[in-house]
Amino acid sequence: MRTLAIAALLCGVLGMEGCATSSEADAWPDKVVSSNQLRLAEPLQLRMPRRNTNDPMPNGTAVLRLHVDESGAVRKTLLVSSSGSAVLDSAAARALVGAKFIPYREAGAAIPVTTLMPMNVKASAHCRGLSPLDC
Repeated sequence: MRTLAIAALLCGVLGMEGCATSSEADAWPDKVVSSNQLRLAEPLQLRMPRRNTNDPMPNGTAVLRLHVDESGAVRKTLLVSSSGSAVLDSAAARALVGAKFIPYREAGAAIPVTTLMPMNVKASAHCRGLSPLDC
């Protein structure tokens, strides 16, 4: 039973397709909204550690599908479009898993939603040499 719980947790956190779900609670919400219809309750923290601090900062845009529940918490993510950098894609997914949004409301009631969230990262010169990288 513990192995099944760990597998279900990993499927939700990593957004892996092909993972079996056992309940309706794990399904993607039917209501789809634009990412600009959601507001973050707290700023995101994007951390990209590098083995060598002289390595260049990756640039690009990762697009993730999010399930945001009625409380504004991100229930699961799925990488839809890669930035071209596995480090950036992973950092974007980690940042969004811990994200908290202001709950989406329809007719006054908070409801769960699905959205596509682009995470655009452009390195600046002051980011060089920081570890873990948080720019």
